[in-house]
Amino acid sequence: MEKDRGISYIVPAFNEENAIVQTLEQLIQTLKQIGLPYEVIVVNDGSTDQTPTLVSGFPQVKLINHPMNIGYGNALKSGIRHVRYEWIAIIDADGTYPIEDLPKLIAEMENGFDMVIGVRTNMNTLDPVLKRMCRWIYRSILRSFVTVDIQDANSGFRVFKRDLVVSFLPYLCGSFSFTTSLTVLAVGNDYFVKQVPVTSKPRVGKSKIHHLRDSIRTFQFIIQGMTFYNPIKFFMVLAFAMIFFVCIPAMIFACFRMHTLSLYYIIFGATVILLFALGTLGDIIRVSMLRVTEHNHPHPHKGLK
Repeated sequence: MEKDRGISYIVPAFNEENAIVQTLEQLIQTLKQIGLPYEVIVVNDGSTDQTPTLVSGFPQVKLINHPMNIGYGNALKSGIRHVRYEWIAIIDADGTYPIEDLPKLIAEMENGFDMVIGVRTNMNTLDPVLKRMCRWIYRSILRSFVTVDIQDANSGFRVFKRDLVVSFLPYLCGSFSFTTSLTVLAVGNDYFVKQVPVTSKPRVGKSKIHHLRDSIRTFQFIIQGMTFYNPIKFFMVLAFAMIFFVCIPAMIFACFRMHTLSLYYIIFGATVILLFALGTLGDIIRVSMLRVTEHNHPHPHKGLK
């Protein structure tokens, strides 16, 4: 479906009354300076504070209200299904991203890139130790599956083509891992992705991220995306993991005449890895069926406009 030339800016918001006004004011001012046709869409994801009331004070902003909170990624999906223009941009409503750097991202889109990501170069100085560790683990895992060094896979400050994101929509995470899964799928499918350095700021208000839960979900979607689009590489990695973590230790136990322990180890280890592989395949079948179902029978409130 062909869209008008311009930029649709989506701002997901959940209880962001302390920052939403400043975010929208700065965003609208910056978009006016860029010179492209634009629209701003705020998706109120079930806020219980004054966020929707404050957004209503901006008549030029389109407000989509969710009656309950269904997650960051699902809020973005709601906005994506209502965009008017061919380029889509996203930003968090918590004041962490430098909206004034948006022209740098737009300039790279003009150069022909499919997606431009604002890479936060100062995250190590702002993030707590646990979050820095999770970020390092993410990058290490991603480097195992893709050749591009993804510096900030979960950055919520980016611009991308509508056609790119619509093709991946059924596979994208509905929670905070939306941006990570979008990055992995775009890079894994050889789209033109540009990373632009930006400087982030301390957030306004309290973070809604649950580090352990969202880290596990992010890992799940990385595995899901890589399995669907590069299954041979994924199962090669899984085979090497079985050799190093199951077969070799079992052989060592056998060499020390611990035959019973060796047998139990290889049975349990092989069972776990095979169940993991079957579960991954089952998840890919589920997502594939979801895509077919959504294509043939779209939800009445989720039609593309």
